[in-house]
Amino acid sequence: MADLLARLLGPKGPEIGCDACFDELDRFVELELSGADPEAAVPGMRAHLEGCPTCREDYASLLALAGKPGPSG
Repeated sequence: MADLLARLLGPKGPEIGCDACFDELDRFVELELSGADPEAAVPGMRAHLEGCPTCREDYASLLALAGKPGPSG
């Protein structure tokens, strides 16, 4: 129930939109794979990926291409 409520209320912090996500997703994944903090470079990306199935699928695909398991669900 708490998970459903959290999804309905949205993220607590900043969140970017799909257009910005698309523009920054490659860089976000590259930073993540390098061990850097991608959320510091692209604030709001993680929140967007958690709430947007389409962008999360693109993110998982990029991770899979790099040989890293993506997020579930």
